[in-house]
Amino acid sequence: MDVAPEVAPRPTTQPDPLPQEQWVISIREKLKKAQQYAAERPWEKWCIYRVPRRLRDVQDTRKAYVPQTVSIGPYHLGCEQVRDIDCHKWVALNHILELTGQDFSLYLDSIKAVEEKARTYYKEEFVHLSSNMFVEMMVLDGCFILELFRSYPRAGDMGNPVFTKQKIIDDILLDMVKLENQIPFFIIDKLLRLMCMTGNPDEHQKDQAIALALNFFNPEWLTGKPMSTREFNEMKFSLQQEECLHLLDVFRRSLLHAGPQQDTNDRHAFPRRVCNGLVTGFLKRWLHDSLFLGYLKRRLHANRAPKRVSRHGQIIHSVTQLREGGVKFRKWNTNCFWDIRFKNGVLEIPTIWIQDSTMTILLNVAAFEHCHLKISDAVIASYMVFMECLIKSPEDVSHLHRCGILQHLLGHDSEVVDMFKNISKEILVDAQNGHYAKLSEQVNAYYNQKSNRWRASLLHKYFNNPWAITSLVAAFILLLLTALQSFYAIYSYYRPSS
Repeated sequence: MDVAPEVAPRPTTQPDPLPQEQWVISIREKLKKAQQYAAERPWEKWCIYRVPRRLRDVQDTRKAYVPQTVSIGPYHLGCEQVRDIDCHKWVALNHILELTGQDFSLYLDSIKAVEEKARTYYKEEFVHLSSNMFVEMMVLDGCFILELFRSYPRAGDMGNPVFTKQKIIDDILLDMVKLENQIPFFIIDKLLRLMCMTGNPDEHQKDQAIALALNFFNPEWLTGKPMSTREFNEMKFSLQQEECLHLLDVFRRSLLHAGPQQDTNDRHAFPRRVCNGLVTGFLKRWLHDSLFLGYLKRRLHANRAPKRVSRHGQIIHSVTQLREGGVKFRKWNTNCFWDIRFKNGVLEIPTIWIQDSTMTILLNVAAFEHCHLKISDAVIASYMVFMECLIKSPEDVSHLHRCGILQHLLGHDSEVVDMFKNISKEILVDAQNGHYAKLSEQVNAYYNQKSNRWRASLLHKYFNNPWAITSLVAAFILLLLTALQSFYAIYSYYRPSS
């Protein structure tokens, strides 16, 4: 006997928990709260965020975003992996109080006066933290940071075991540039002013918070090139005129202020000015028309060329492909590692140093650019995507290394490829209006010219090593001698000697 299959009961409509009038009232209350929230515009003050899940989940490890040594701020307060350092924060505060002869209540009262402002810097409200807990955390974390800044490199004499080993200090500094591990920079500056009240009145002017931060967080982390005293002072003065939000923001601004020395749009203006100065009359008009027609032809050719958009939206080919298209690579000596330029078939890229901490640094800077509403041009994120498009194989890494563009302390070139592949995951850039959009268009226009490919193929095939050049010269001489022999044979036939 066949058994009829069971049929799932149809879901029944649940009765509304609220009568119609109360439901309408609840909606009006929600709209009123939304209106009040929009009027306050709290998002304009946010600058310390949790890393979005979309960026966090694509990484193989949480270490890039989560502090491993010290917790700064409320996001990871009391976490087990950073709890061992908490007692040393009290040691740092006690040492500051002993040096200044101040009472801790001065610090607590001063920070309590700006507690509300400090809370607005965080996207989360942290209602579980009472006013006293929040203020205590700000004072402890701020004093811990200042104690490290002011005592280094004499930290071994300060009696704090955390500051005795360079490896621990390096781990702490790396945690301090993580987006979720920040406190407002004005808290650090305010605490430093309090510390300087008992000393020389001019001490704060010589030892400002910006200068202390730049001693640690500056482009040298990525370029491997120390700044001169003049460059450091210029950068310090520039950042002092701006409102730095936190240490990660100071570091990002230092990267941007090491800025390009020349505007990309003006790099091709010199030949036109020279021609106008040397040529006059009809010849100038003819030359101008020829240059214009040539420029127009190149533009039309570039527009017809297919634009290869990667999964990130960045338009660029790999190093190997560009070399086959005649593009050369050259190191450019500058502190601004992201300022890449292209001229006369040469892609000039500043040196970048790759080590174990580089991935963490770039990921957190890119996450900050992604989250912060007031950042319109995500320069560092665009750089990461651009380099990921260039570096597709260990051979690409090897060539950039030979050019002096890329230096790394990783085990193998393939690890560099994997690193750039990982850090560019889920990072989106504007292919049409992004920071490297015009540069990519120029490179692709050059790459798509067949004459450049043929010339590159000829040079690669016949002039890539001394033996090939020797063989080519020998073949040319042999061909010339054969031609001369044939000429004299024919000449002697028609013009026999008397």
